[in-house]
Amino acid sequence: MDWIIAKPDPALVRDLARSLDISGTIATLLANRGIRDSEEGFRFLHPKMEFLGDPFLMRDMSVAVDRIFTGKEAKEKILIYGDYDVDGTTAVVILRKALEMLGAEVSYHIPRRFLDGYGMNSQVVRQAALDGVRLIISVDTGIKAFEVVETANALGIDCIITDHHLPDHGLPRALAVLNPNRVDCGYPDKNLCGVGVAFKLVQALFMKAGLDRHLLSFLKIVALGTIADVVPLVGENRVFAKIGLEGLRSPVNFGLKSLIKVCGLDCRSITSFDVGYRLAPRINAVGRMGGGGQVVELFSSTDAE
Repeated sequence: MDWIIAKPDPALVRDLARSLDISGTIATLLANRGIRDSEEGFRFLHPKMEFLGDPFLMRDMSVAVDRIFTGKEAKEKILIYGDYDVDGTTAVVILRKALEMLGAEVSYHIPRRFLDGYGMNSQVVRQAALDGVRLIISVDTGIKAFEVVETANALGIDCIITDHHLPDHGLPRALAVLNPNRVDCGYPDKNLCGVGVAFKLVQALFMKAGLDRHLLSFLKIVALGTIADVVPLVGENRVFAKIGLEGLRSPVNFGLKSLIKVCGLDCRSITSFDVGYRLAPRINAVGRMGGGGQVVELFSSTDAE
């Protein structure tokens, strides 16, 4: 096998190396990844929380945030509808925690793979209506749930869809659809996965509630879902992964700490390889075996035993 290395503009490589104080090899790698100036290179090499974009730039974000706060004030029951893979379950974990911190009454549903199949189910919505639910928020699913959303509308339940999958022939008639990949959404980062979109909703909610200081603690779980979903680790995903991996060195969450220990990764730096091939497969196995809720309960446990 012959490796043919791309040869970028030597002047660009020199400028990047000098301005960023890095070697010519690293500068070459940056240039070959499309980085054209030192500011962009600095953001790539040194991801920070302040590099995260304004969540309210995402289409329908203001509508979603206002509806959630209205529901919280009215003490309405809110149901989070997730998916059973790592991306979906971690999205449920962070959104559930955030809503609980805001004082909302929240429950969740994750489909059982062999009984419910993939995606949202109208029967779950009908049962939610009987249980008194008035707001459903989907995570990592729902962009093609036209019939399910119509069922919810008919039952007097508002729906907020958060998803990253590509829309197909229009959007469901939900109250809000948060998806950077919808054609009329100007949000600049199109690479977010399901937990990334859910985090942007959490970010917006916490900004409105003045709880921004708590956002950092969510990134460990966000990093798990982001890396497991194999999205490009650039832009905001790079911030999630870099800061989240650093946080995994000293987890506080009992379930996360236990999982890391079982994998033999405690007391050491955890890499994206460790997440992709040691942590995430154990989480994913639960959904593949027909569960998913156990993952949420693991990461929500306040009991070390």
